[in-house]
Amino acid sequence: MKTDYSLASTGGSRRPRRPLEIMMTPMIDVIFLLLVFFLATSSFQLIEQLMPSGLSQLSSPTGNSAQAPPEPTQDQLDQVIVKLEHTEAGTIANLNGARLAELAHLRPRLQAISEARPDVPVVIDPDPEVQAREVITAYDWARMAGLSRVYLATRK
Repeated sequence: MKTDYSLASTGGSRRPRRPLEIMMTPMIDVIFLLLVFFLATSSFQLIEQLMPSGLSQLSSPTGNSAQAPPEPTQDQLDQVIVKLEHTEAGTIANLNGARLAELAHLRPRLQAISEARPDVPVVIDPDPEVQAREVITAYDWARMAGLSRVYLATRK
């Protein structure tokens, strides 16, 4: 690309100026290298998560508690809220609104969520009547499952 820019001369010499030549090839090469770098370093794969299936919904015919816990939903993979409630039968947990029969069922559910996404934030929200040892147990289960962001909710 050649341009013919000439400045008005202020003196008595009127010699013609050389045309200004801008080299575009090095600039195009730099842009191309940047494009290749960003394409090579970006990841186009979707994050792999547990896919719900019909088999996970089936219960074992013997009622054995060794069955796999239900697979986490997308809501559970955004943020997990564990509400601990004190009842006459003991402490129970609500996992994102789903009531678990007893506190011991919380551990395999947290493990399944950790396998799908270990960086999901987990908020443990105990009722004031829940004993501290049960809150610490739920916290420990979340950390042992591999969840890295476990928080305790507090009230004023």
